[in-house]
Amino acid sequence: MLDYIDVKVFDINSEALGVSAETLMENAGRALAHKLLDNFADIENILIVCGTGNNCGDGLVAARYLARRGMKIKIIFVRGMRGIKSELARRQLLRLQGIREITLLDYSPNSLNESLIWCNVVLDAMLGVGISGDVKEPYAGVIDALNKSGKPIIAVDVPSGLGTKSCVKAEFTVTFHDVKKGMSPEYCGKIEVADIGIPKEAELYTGPGEFVYFPRPKKESHKGENGRLLIIGGGPYTGA
Repeated sequence: MLDYIDVKVFDINSEALGVSAETLMENAGRALAHKLLDNFADIENILIVCGTGNNCGDGLVAARYLARRGMKIKIIFVRGMRGIKSELARRQLLRLQGIREITLLDYSPNSLNESLIWCNVVLDAMLGVGISGDVKEPYAGVIDALNKSGKPIIAVDVPSGLGTKSCVKAEFTVTFHDVKKGMSPEYCGKIEVADIGIPKEAELYTGPGEFVYFPRPKKESHKGENGRLLIIGGGPYTGA
């Protein structure tokens, strides 16, 4: 079971081992599309609701694979397309330009309501792990609308707002690599874990990602305030 910091560490370690974040996103989106099609029959119209980070990118990759299968897709960006912060997600957005099966929309109450009436299923690609504090607008309002829509919701990695008062109630959650802390059937519904190609070494061995666990010292602090480090080492030869 992983928390936000673990996920970040594994991503950094994977990059150091030659598996790029872009490859992990591609694998995540492809797995998401396949699991959606395996678990929901007779769907034609899919609404994907995106935030600004890598969850958004996962959803956009899934849209590309679903479009290849002839699905009609509307993608709503809660903060608008210009509000996407993840560089990887922005690259995925460019790859969707010109695909006839996909309609890209900036969020408005009307665009969301009309899309919810139109769709058979909703893909929640708004907020990932690591949320602190209450969910703010416009996300809180969007989450409320999704929960009241009566449409089946599939969560990307975790339901948006997990661990807060404003949380998506998903029917199905596709989570990546391992279950995340706080996940339960109450908000996640059926949970399936997708292998996205994180090397075992990224989890088992120490790598550059482990630096994330260390607190950053304040500029004005001195060495006596920044903790202690124990190094256990040996020589370059067996038994040394």
